[in-house]
Amino acid sequence: MADIGVGRYLFERIKQLGIKSVFGVPGDYELTLLDVIPEAGLDWKGNPNELVASYAADGYGRIAGAGALVTTFGPGELSALCGIAGAYCEFVPVAHIVGYPSVKFQNEHAILHHTVGDGRYELYHEMSKQVSCATTVLKDAKTAASEIDRCLNAMLYHRQPVYIGVPVNMVNEKISSLGLEVPLTTALSPNDDSLEQKVLQEIRKRLEAHEKAVIIVDGGAIRHDVLSLTQELVDVTNLHFFTTPMGKGALNEQQPRYGGFYGGAASQENCRVAVESAQCVLWIGNYPSDINTAEFTEKVKPEVVIDFERFFVVIGGQRYNVKMNHVLRKLVDSLKSHPINIESGKAAMPCKPLPSSFPPRSKEITQAWYWTRCGQFFREGDLIITETGTSATGMNDASLPNNTAVLSQTIFGSIGWATGTSVGAFVAAREISTKFKRCLLFTGEGSLQLTIQAFSDLLRHDVKPIM
Repeated sequence: MADIGVGRYLFERIKQLGIKSVFGVPGDYELTLLDVIPEAGLDWKGNPNELVASYAADGYGRIAGAGALVTTFGPGELSALCGIAGAYCEFVPVAHIVGYPSVKFQNEHAILHHTVGDGRYELYHEMSKQVSCATTVLKDAKTAASEIDRCLNAMLYHRQPVYIGVPVNMVNEKISSLGLEVPLTTALSPNDDSLEQKVLQEIRKRLEAHEKAVIIVDGGAIRHDVLSLTQELVDVTNLHFFTTPMGKGALNEQQPRYGGFYGGAASQENCRVAVESAQCVLWIGNYPSDINTAEFTEKVKPEVVIDFERFFVVIGGQRYNVKMNHVLRKLVDSLKSHPINIESGKAAMPCKPLPSSFPPRSKEITQAWYWTRCGQFFREGDLIITETGTSATGMNDASLPNNTAVLSQTIFGSIGWATGTSVGAFVAAREISTKFKRCLLFTGEGSLQLTIQAFSDLLRHDVKPIM
């Protein structure tokens, strides 16, 4: 292949990730970079401001597997930092590409616009390091390709944002395109076989020894892409499963083994008792934050928990450095080939997922009535985005049809996130997924004021959401 520009190499890599649309706001240090986006076969979807762009990239990444945005040095990138921080703590792969002043001006410490006036060009880069799993500023064409690949591979490995600065003079600097023939690393390496076998034996032993076992599906199961494996685990064990606020909608709720929502004191009493009395809890992707645990009111004993995380599994407080996707795959295969007698898999459902009676409609529309009624409004194939606060909390009381998904920002909790995120999520749903038939946005009148500019994007991209 012929040599190509640094900018073109970067966006060819972005395209290889399955990304079709790039979000952002034009700025003078990135205009040359933006010209390369269509050359790489990508769509530029500019946004009204960088905060909306960062939220849009987050939403796109949650549906498509990764997202990307382009901002300009200084004010542009800092305006996007709130959205990047949210993606960082919620494990959403986002490539934040920043147009920089030329290397010449950086080396001279020239006082240019968008600097803080003291010649420091690493200042904003240092800020972004705190909420990125890898960062780079491409100042040398000889290392540009390897630096791009290093960052994007880290993004895929950790499922967190990366920061790639591209100086104006570097965009069209020619480099070899041969690196594009080497695929980025999308799969996690295998576990140590002996350690993995030890973990599997311990899990099987606990399942055999205890009569009351349940599965909890948490946010990490969604963010680390093990939902299909988790469903297989439910099927092969026949255990009852519950979801946390962050795990809402992870698996189909119309299954007979779905026990409902578990969030400590916020749970229905019969659901809470069913989970907290279990002698063995297979917790997939546990994320014990305050909102996800109803202010830390969960009462599941650590000694009964098998906690499956991206890079480790904890069994009764003992940590094993094995990746959960491989462990789940081997566990399911093991239980299929060598079944064990799991008493809990034979038991009747000890609770009901939602209240048995529909709340009565009074003169005033109450929260209890409204969210239960929303459950009747939802249809199979809905993509639902809920805002921090009332709507995200209320959604726990809504029954979801099969093949629906719920997006929320449980950890970072930045109001206004939902509207901005809906831009990217709804665009990705239309581009990539045939699963989703309707797009629904739930937000609050206060939150909406922070990102109402995103309505212009929703209209321009003709996604026709229900809001």
